[in-house]
Amino acid sequence: MLECLVAIADEQGLGNAARAMGVSQPTMSTTLKNLETELGITLFHRTGNALALTPEGAAVLPLARQAVVDHRTLERLVDGLREGRSGPMTLAVTVGVSYGLVMPDLVLSFTESRPEARIDIVPIVDPAEAIDAVRTGLVETAIVLDGDAPDDLEQEWLSDQVLVLALPPNLGHIADFVELASTGPLRMVTSARTIGGDEALVALQTSAIEPRIVLSGIPLNALPGLVAGGVGAAVMTEPMSRPVVAAGGKALSLEPPLLARATLVYSATYIPPLLASFLEQLHGGGAAAVHISGAV
Repeated sequence: MLECLVAIADEQGLGNAARAMGVSQPTMSTTLKNLETELGITLFHRTGNALALTPEGAAVLPLARQAVVDHRTLERLVDGLREGRSGPMTLAVTVGVSYGLVMPDLVLSFTESRPEARIDIVPIVDPAEAIDAVRTGLVETAIVLDGDAPDDLEQEWLSDQVLVLALPPNLGHIADFVELASTGPLRMVTSARTIGGDEALVALQTSAIEPRIVLSGIPLNALPGLVAGGVGAAVMTEPMSRPVVAAGGKALSLEPPLLARATLVYSATYIPPLLASFLEQLHGGGAAAVHISGAV
């Protein structure tokens, strides 16, 4: 029933919440009434066509949300124990990180040491969505760029990735920044959370490049396609630039070199056994460095 409260609050209405949970609206309404009766308080009041949290509902929501997260974690753990294993570890990986470089060695070495282990990779485009998935317990951990890692989650450094300036196909013949500077102002597109930030733009200006932002606020996953389509150049990680190069573009390493740090984030509230083993491996087997919530 607590999941009903969380769904209605998140979806801002019975109809949307019912669809999100895969039940009928009357069922959702009945569940809400039963929950309010059980708790002895009113959780929502109607404002027009929407439901809004009452002060009592707002006070209960954070604890209800955590209870839902804990219940989902328990379900995954119990399912794994029934099958004689610790349960799979779900790992979200964002486009900016591009797990093609980060993941193979990391996962291979872990699964070799734990042949019964299973890691489910969940590609998520938006770093904020991946982080929310960790917070809500939909995934145990996520790999994001360091600049996207929030303060309220635990962080583990994984690797650094080189940042490049990806040039569209019409500039694919450019050999270096000296030649690029001679072509005049550089049309650029930037993401909502620009990789490299001001440092990247300063590096370009230091190389006598005059950036002209023609499109901004673009989702990270859209950058390679826009550059390959000739809209403009963009700063991105080297793996992200590969489709651009394949389309006839060019990737120039920034001068001075800039790196994007790939970071593993997870909640310290509960660390499932398989994730605990994974973290121990990152620490070189130092169990004291990792707080384990449960037996491995």
